[in-house]
Amino acid sequence: MSPRHRPSPAWLLSAALVACAPTPRPLNVPGPTTAHPPGYSPGPERTISPPSAPVKTLALRMPGSNVVAFRVVFQAGSADDPPGKEGLTRLTATTIAEAGTIALSYPELLQKLYPLAASIDVHVDRDETVFTAEVAVAALPAFTPLFESVLLSPRLDASGFQRVRAKTVSALTDDLRGANDEALGKEALAALIYEGHPYGHPTLGTERGLAESTLADVIAHRGKVFCRDRMLVGVAGAFPEGFDATLAKELAALAGCPDGAARAPLPAPKTWSGVHVLLVSKPSADATAVSMGHAFQLTRSSPDFPAVAFFTDYLGLHRQSAGRLYQELREKRGLNYGDYAYAEFFEQEGWGRFPLPNVARRQQLFSMWLRPVKSENALFAIHAALREYDATRTHHVPDAEVRRFRAFLTRYTALEELTPSRRLGYAEDDLAYGLTRPYLSTMQDAWNALDEASLASAVGRHLGSEGLAIAIVAKDAPALAAALVSGAAAKPPAYDAPKPKEVTDADAEIVRFAVPVAKENVRIVPVEEMFKE
Repeated sequence: MSPRHRPSPAWLLSAALVACAPTPRPLNVPGPTTAHPPGYSPGPERTISPPSAPVKTLALRMPGSNVVAFRVVFQAGSADDPPGKEGLTRLTATTIAEAGTIALSYPELLQKLYPLAASIDVHVDRDETVFTAEVAVAALPAFTPLFESVLLSPRLDASGFQRVRAKTVSALTDDLRGANDEALGKEALAALIYEGHPYGHPTLGTERGLAESTLADVIAHRGKVFCRDRMLVGVAGAFPEGFDATLAKELAALAGCPDGAARAPLPAPKTWSGVHVLLVSKPSADATAVSMGHAFQLTRSSPDFPAVAFFTDYLGLHRQSAGRLYQELREKRGLNYGDYAYAEFFEQEGWGRFPLPNVARRQQLFSMWLRPVKSENALFAIHAALREYDATRTHHVPDAEVRRFRAFLTRYTALEELTPSRRLGYAEDDLAYGLTRPYLSTMQDAWNALDEASLASAVGRHLGSEGLAIAIVAKDAPALAAALVSGAAAKPPAYDAPKPKEVTDADAEIVRFAVPVAKENVRIVPVEEMFKE
């Protein structure tokens, strides 16, 4: 057995050193902002409004494109939900986008958009909300007034609000809790890591929060957070000369924010010793979904972020077979469909494999995601993933592997900005994090300077197992909780076909790999109670 795969005897000691290591930034970094950062080099295709402009604007001119993309970002998200009315920000944004305008009912708006092959969509995250659209250049004159009217004069009426709220309640209770164990596991992890924190509930909200929210609340909340001072107007593509300035002038009619662009600072996430587990008991679950991770003091604005992101991609690049977790759990053992790791919150865009832009956050988390495994293999899969994480972290990534994976990752990430909308979203994220150069170029340049020692040093400052949170959606939650607390060896999988000796020898080590979990650090919550209050 190679030293790289030998389980570390210093599972908790090394992590405790990580927890005490200094960090380059305080936890409450300024966070998403649309200010023009000092020294920013926008590049030849980017035009950014000066700080004194009434509306902050970012325009990407792409003469060869046949479409124009809109991304209007507001510094507003579920972290802005008032206590007791969790979900109000998403409810407000969705009502703006899906209830029509003062001049047009929602069906009438859709009839106008249909021949233009266009739609107006909205996405709400913890700290940002983005209204998006894409339209052919020829349809721009007909589309732009419709897009502006949605933002400036939405039809916030009772029927639209009630329809949107009913749909949101269904998305929370029927879809998230009832039908999407993968997403439920991720939200359970956030609830555990951010308990008592503005990030601790889904953007959908809670049952009580949605029930308590009224149309009057939506109207008031729009005036408070979806207002001019928190807005960044983004446009990309082959738009006519002066179009971006005209769009900004029109959207400047949006009312200013009562308190300006100021936001309440976020509290620090809770810290604890050892490993904490939240088990969501779901008797109807066909398999067991697992998410693991911890909060940390790292965002894209941090000097160590490129190295830590390189490491997590090496450990488990999203929907790619190149990652160590994927190779060990799926490729060699066939335990599930995929296993991934992330250096920041990750949400997949549509059915693709790249991250959704405009989900910038003031605080971030490291996470590992094990797609659902058979219930009888759940404990083994948890042990296998943590053992691989521990081995890769403590025994480092050799220089030859750094060079090999860097060549692949540099080519792969170049595909992330192929559309005007994605390129625009990434440019807006650059402003949100205060980057002085485009994100992907910054990452690739930093990766070119990485070697085994510098990568290990950065990883050692930010990643560990102390304070680890594990969220599990399982039908046999009590039994799994008992197995975790007992410290007993995990049962090896029953494979459908014989495995090589290398795999079975490693299995014997995996089942004995220590994952110390104290009984008082394990909580079981019935699925129907998740996000109820």
